[in-house]
Amino acid sequence: MSAWGGKMSKFSSRLFACLIVTGLAGCATVPEIPFDHASNPNIKTIGLLEPSMSPTGVVWLASDIGQSMGLIGALVDAGMQANRDSKFESLLAAQGVKPQDVFVQDVHAALAAHGYTVTDIHEPRPSSDLLKTYPKGGDGTDAYLDIVVYNYGYVASGIGDSTPYRPFFAARCRLVRASDGAVLMQDAVVYNPVGPASKVVTISPDPAYQFTDFDALMADPPATVKGLNAAFAASANAVGTLVQ
Repeated sequence: MSAWGGKMSKFSSRLFACLIVTGLAGCATVPEIPFDHASNPNIKTIGLLEPSMSPTGVVWLASDIGQSMGLIGALVDAGMQANRDSKFESLLAAQGVKPQDVFVQDVHAALAAHGYTVTDIHEPRPSSDLLKTYPKGGDGTDAYLDIVVYNYGYVASGIGDSTPYRPFFAARCRLVRASDGAVLMQDAVVYNPVGPASKVVTISPDPAYQFTDFDALMADPPATVKGLNAAFAASANAVGTLVQ
C-alpha cells in the first residue's frame, strides 16, 4: 500500500485536509476539468492507479480549546490529536479494517456501475500528490485514474452536542488518457466539509453516523466503522459520477 511516511508528511497531509474540509479548497491551484464522455467514447477500460492514501485516519477537533493559548496550547492540542488518532487507529485495526482496501473496492464498484472495466495499476509514486507523468498505455488500458486521498476519519467543528463528530473524507482525482497523457477529468471530492467549500464536489454526511464526543465515537466500534465506510462509498460514487 502506498502511504505517507514520517511525522512531517503526516502533519502536512492533515494540514491540507483541514484546508479542504474548512472550505479553503478554492485556493488550490489544480483546476477543475469536467469529463466530456461524448468526445471520448472509446474510454472503456480504466486503470486505477494505486491511490496515495495514509493507512491511518484522523479524529480532528476543528476548534480545539488550545487554539487560543499560543504555543503551549498548540502543543497541548498536538498531544490530544495524537492520542485521538492512536485510539482511532487501534479501533480500526481491532475491527479488521484496512481503509485503502475498502476505498479501492468502492471505486471499483463505482466505475463498474458506469460500465467501465477496471484494472489495478501499481505505478511508483514519488510523492503524495497527483502524478506528474503516467504510463504510456499499450496494456489495453484506455485511461488511468489517479486519486490522492489527503485525509479521512472523523471531524467535529466544535465541542458540544450541537457539533458532533461525523465522518469526513477529502481527495483529488484525475483521469488521463493512456494514448497521449491528455487530462480528461480533474476535480476534488470532499465528504462533510466543515464550512463553505468551493470548486470541489461536496457530499453531505449521512446523519445516521454522528457521535456527541470522542468517547461516544470510541464506545461503538461497529457504528464508527459503518460511518467511515459510508464516507468511502459516497466519495467513491462521486468519483464514478465524475467519469460517467
